[in-house]
Amino acid sequence: MRSYLRKIVRDMADAQTSDGLIPSTVPDYVELPGTYRNDANWGGAFVLVPWQLYTTYGDTDTLRTYYPEMKKYVSFLEQKVADGILDYSLGDWFTPDKTFPKAVSGAYGYWRIVNALSDIARVLGDDAGAATYRAKADASAKALSDKFYDEATGMFGGGGQGAGVLALDMGAYPDGQRTRLLDHLVTSVKNADYHLLLGEIALPAAFRVLSEAGRDDIVYKIATQTTSPSYGYQVLAGNTTLGESWDGGSGQSQNHFMLGAIDAWFSHRLAGLDQTADSVGYRELRIAPAVVGDLTSARAAYTTPYGEAASQWRRDGDALTLTARVPAGSTARVEMPVTSGDATAPKGARLVGEDGDVATYEVGFGTWTFRSAYAPAQ
Repeated sequence: MRSYLRKIVRDMADAQTSDGLIPSTVPDYVELPGTYRNDANWGGAFVLVPWQLYTTYGDTDTLRTYYPEMKKYVSFLEQKVADGILDYSLGDWFTPDKTFPKAVSGAYGYWRIVNALSDIARVLGDDAGAATYRAKADASAKALSDKFYDEATGMFGGGGQGAGVLALDMGAYPDGQRTRLLDHLVTSVKNADYHLLLGEIALPAAFRVLSEAGRDDIVYKIATQTTSPSYGYQVLAGNTTLGESWDGGSGQSQNHFMLGAIDAWFSHRLAGLDQTADSVGYRELRIAPAVVGDLTSARAAYTTPYGEAASQWRRDGDALTLTARVPAGSTARVEMPVTSGDATAPKGARLVGEDGDVATYEVGFGTWTFRSAYAPAQ
């Protein structure tokens, strides 16, 4: 995947036009009209994929090679940015929510690019660039908040799920309003019988926002629906690939893997295998499973640059067992769920914190098994 993704980045650089545009489809054999060719949520891969290569593999070469072209792309986008907002977008492609403002997805695409570019500049030692792009990201989030957040109702961009999700993901809300906006999103999902009513731009952010807020129980209920729109509905309808529309109906373009964003939740949260927020190349693992619903087990393994890491848990009634495998050269932070009594840790695991229903340990190379009494909320 590392070689493949680097090749994709090179293809995007080859397709970049003289004025900085990154086409939505590369190679750019057919010039699509307007936003079909030039939506920041597509072209933004030119910045986001190199950043993912860095965080996943420690690849600084790709960042350094294409940094000038990334800056050129931002300069191109900013020709259409007004007062911090890029009001130029295909919208939340494509959402059933007719209240969704296209300016929200346009600004979100722009924000993700300059937000990542600030981090890239920091890694490359360009402190001035890091500060410049951080200021642009902050200004864009504030501009969206000022324009679309309604303090009277606690809703954003008309109140639809997609707009609210993007606002939560990029921090486009006034100080002290995150909980209110999140509560509105959760209520909306519940009122829709645990269905998401949004498009492929907001979908990955929806899983991310809910999980980071500790609502993996909501994600699990979304994942197990079988009525439209849902993954289960598409499976039962006989689809072997994901449709372009979240409802998965017949007669539409197929193999739209963008709607498969839940796979990250399966591995990172359900099985609990991830790296810490400040880790690069899986040097510091985060083992933090979400034990939800009526599931009794989950497992994930991943070949990191240091070797294979794995997380596996099993629940028998209220008895929970978690096993983590840490490759040589890595360390891990293990967040063990517990609802009664104390967690039992193997010799050598260092307890570093207890917060509510989680006991956190630090471990090094080896295979580590933890036990606790845990009853997931229903």
